[in-house]
Amino acid sequence: MYSKLRLILGDQLNIDHSWFKESNENVLYVLMEVREETDYTQHHIQKVTGIFAAMRKFNQMIEGKGFKSTYLKLSDDKNEQSVPANLSALIEEFDIEEVEYQEPDEYRLDELLKEWSKGIEIPVRKVSTEHFFTSREMVGELFRNKKAYLMETFYREMRKRTGLLMKGQEPEGGKWNYDPTNRKKLPKDHQPPPPLLFDHDLSDIVHMIREHGVSTLGNIDPEHYSWPIDREEALNLLKYFCEHLLLHFGDFQDALTSKSWTLYHSRLSFAMNLKLISPKEVCDAVESTFRASDEVDITQAEGFIRQILGWREFMRGIYWAEMPGFAEMNHFEHAAPLPSWYWNGKTKMACLRQAIQQSLDHGYAHHIQRLMVTGNFALLAG
Repeated sequence: MYSKLRLILGDQLNIDHSWFKESNENVLYVLMEVREETDYTQHHIQKVTGIFAAMRKFNQMIEGKGFKSTYLKLSDDKNEQSVPANLSALIEEFDIEEVEYQEPDEYRLDELLKEWSKGIEIPVRKVSTEHFFTSREMVGELFRNKKAYLMETFYREMRKRTGLLMKGQEPEGGKWNYDPTNRKKLPKDHQPPPPLLFDHDLSDIVHMIREHGVSTLGNIDPEHYSWPIDREEALNLLKYFCEHLLLHFGDFQDALTSKSWTLYHSRLSFAMNLKLISPKEVCDAVESTFRASDEVDITQAEGFIRQILGWREFMRGIYWAEMPGFAEMNHFEHAAPLPSWYWNGKTKMACLRQAIQQSLDHGYAHHIQRLMVTGNFALLAG
């Protein structure tokens, strides 16, 4: 019935991918909600809900553009609750002659699909997600035969390759990195702007997740889900950041406060991780705002672009260079269990309590809360 099947994973909702340049009646796209992906670890309820909601909207969108698709909900009787098992069933059902899938962002799933493809008689092809600035291999190749990975080395190379915040071969403003200026405390009388929140009633999805016994952590208001679940909302969130938050992002990106759970952070990670919006779009928008504004200075723009062009791409590269051994590394041989309050926030330590409760309530904590508060506690406690 179809000559080709294309698998769209839940974090590959990129309508700008070359797969979607034009529709083809011989190509069937498939999206699936499966227990294999909800159950390999305990996810936040807002994450699972948001991914399912975004997948469903994406499926509606591509169908509206003329693409043929099939969608497996978690509750569907014919759902095998496994990506490989569902693919095998669909190959038989639709007489598929060839399968394509985009590179997963997780080693576990990458290996799962690789092993499955070895037992399939028809051709199975893996293609790029066309999302990141770099290939999986770039960081490993850049630091081959080097003693250590160094983010600053990688970051400067990426600035040169992309031309972001550059004047010819020299960095904008004369410096590569303005991190020392990005560590200000939030003044006592300063109130950051409110976050841009969306409002979705996702009660049906939450009910389905709970009815099927998916184990999650965290809290959710099913009738007022606030994260972006489509490209338009992701672009609106980027626009809001550039217009209202970039002005002081660099200043207070490392600040801790009880006044605001978002401060001047963009909260774009979820949209980027689903590939509703690309890192290039984000960096280009920030650079354009900086160049067009008399108020946004280089320390704000560079501080943000460093997080996306630098850290995000750098850590992905290390992950693919070092996996699977990376997952088992334990330099200090730490083996102590985390205390129970690490999962419920019931501790007298204020910074930990706030970071954990914020994570439970909003599915979000900024990089200093994760690294210097919850992460540092775990390091110190062994």
